[in-house]
Amino acid sequence: MITSIDSNRAPGTISSAIAVGNFDGFHLGHKKIIDTLRAISNEKKLAPFIVTFKPNPKVYFNPGFQLIHTDTQKKKILENQNVDNVFVIDFPSIEKMSDNAFLKKFLVDRYHMKHIIIGENFRFGKGREGDTRSLKEASQTFGFEYTVVAPVTIDGIRISSTYIRQQLANGQIETTNRMLGRNYSIEGIVIEGDKIGRQMGFPTINIQTENSLLPEGVFKTTVEIEDHPKSYRSITYIGYRPTFMGEKKKVESHIFNFDGKVYGKQVNLSFEKKLRDEIKFDSEISLVKQIRADIENLMVDKEHVF
Repeated sequence: MITSIDSNRAPGTISSAIAVGNFDGFHLGHKKIIDTLRAISNEKKLAPFIVTFKPNPKVYFNPGFQLIHTDTQKKKILENQNVDNVFVIDFPSIEKMSDNAFLKKFLVDRYHMKHIIIGENFRFGKGREGDTRSLKEASQTFGFEYTVVAPVTIDGIRISSTYIRQQLANGQIETTNRMLGRNYSIEGIVIEGDKIGRQMGFPTINIQTENSLLPEGVFKTTVEIEDHPKSYRSITYIGYRPTFMGEKKKVESHIFNFDGKVYGKQVNLSFEKKLRDEIKFDSEISLVKQIRADIENLMVDKEHVF
């Protein structure tokens, strides 16, 4: 059974192994940390715990910071890692704790930690003063063991949330997906739009999302819709609609072989490949021709068959 609690409650008295991190995006490097947590827990007969923070400290100190996933998405991903206990700490409640206070008062005293697992770049405590070097002394003082997990690389490139955010901002969906170990996705609610797509012969669903890092362009996607039993193939546009002098960023998906009304429904949109950048067209006719070409190119893409 998955347990998810805030920092004001304690999980009990059982001795634990704890993986601690921000886990933005939950990429293959994070997966290695959780795999290590499960292995150590089994070997040492400890209860495996995942500890993370809400809000993400980067957002707390910089409200405009763009994360790969929302807190809700991160929580869902962590709860699918075959670890029974996922603890979400209210970050403001520990913001001013020293690194030793966080380790002792929170992890050792509250969570009965006997082993901590972190990535080598993880920092903790007030002013980010705690790091992998300070763990050795703290472990001897407070009576726990620690494991620092080495990073994962692909093609010689170290996987990190920072690098993935850069790739997403540049629309590099396929690189992002390789590093995540799954397709990048966003969540949102279907809202009523201005029906421009329908008037052009390509009806779309308009998605209102809390995801802040939204790559711009046209993408091959799949969409899952609340109360619908399957996922649907789709082509998605993210941008400002310069042809129509748009001012707000839009997320619009044309779903193939679908004509239902889904206003107010929750959707999950997964990205497979970027097809092209956003373009400002001279006329609506030119835009319609390009949309048709996008769909035709997508259908004949031998490496990314629908």
